[in-house]
Amino acid sequence: MAHIAVGQCFIVGFDGTTPPPDLIQLIREEEVGAIILFRRNIESVDQLRRLTSQLQEIAGGNLLIGIDHEGGRVFRMPPPFTQIPSMRAVAAYAQKFPEERIAYKLGQLMGRELSAAGIHINFAPVLDLDTNANNPIIGDRAFSADPLRVANLGCDLLEGHMNVGVVPCGKHFPGHGDTYEDSHHALPHVPHTPERMDIMELVPFRAAIHHGVPMLMTAHVVYEGWDTERPATLSPRIIESVLRDQCEFDGVVITDDLHMQGIAKFWDVGTASRMALTAGCDLLAVCRYPETARQGIETVKNAVADGQILVERLEKSIARIQSLKNILISPAPDATCIGCASHKELIRKIL
Repeated sequence: MAHIAVGQCFIVGFDGTTPPPDLIQLIREEEVGAIILFRRNIESVDQLRRLTSQLQEIAGGNLLIGIDHEGGRVFRMPPPFTQIPSMRAVAAYAQKFPEERIAYKLGQLMGRELSAAGIHINFAPVLDLDTNANNPIIGDRAFSADPLRVANLGCDLLEGHMNVGVVPCGKHFPGHGDTYEDSHHALPHVPHTPERMDIMELVPFRAAIHHGVPMLMTAHVVYEGWDTERPATLSPRIIESVLRDQCEFDGVVITDDLHMQGIAKFWDVGTASRMALTAGCDLLAVCRYPETARQGIETVKNAVADGQILVERLEKSIARIQSLKNILISPAPDATCIGCASHKELIRKIL
């Protein structure tokens, strides 16, 4: 069997502000495809630019680097990065001044600053609906409870990112807005029928797909109308049948973090990695420990060797991930746009 770089299908997190030895070893030995950064990895603009440059050097320049840069309470960047408001606040401004296309301009702003720091992927926009006041995790991260408003603003935000060369990633497919639990701590269940999901939760995702969104993130949530046992991340019925076939998405599907309790309470990282790939996901997020990512990689290698995962299935995912890299990998521009006056002025308007 020809060599297959299973590590290409993993996006890995780590602790600290420089690449630790276990991460360096993992990238070099397993050809890890992507890195995710968090607040714990970032001290300053200069340090972040050094870090992303070091990571690329270790990987031979063939690495995707992503971050959760939503705005509001999910925001990893310290000053002088422009501090982005919540999407609920953005939607309120857009309702008053629709002609300004504020979400599009904001997408450009966010993308420019990320690109200047050497980051290629923003895990935004949130395409969930803010339909449940008791939802502990979504709330003001969403634009609205109205699926068409979320669709329009989400498409504007992602278009702004794409127009400055940064990959937006819509989330959390097929919708985390109407849950009573947070998948970081539990495995939520949504009882809605496919018919209800079709006219509500799926509307923004379908719009984003038609708008060319290159990447979508799955939810660690059980959608009982489709699959009573497996969360979307691990469900072939949801990933292959609903997302790939019905919604006609052929971009990169990334899992939410496999360390989250919505998965980890029931499946170890190795088992979850194998199941997610089998379900149709392409990029598996292991956001804390490089050593745990190694367990996932080894499990997938074994599953390929014994025929549980078809080589063609893996090659398809690697090709999708590589197609992103072909568009994206380029030297970061200078950092003068980060926190610049015109960016701050745009935020002042919203607030």
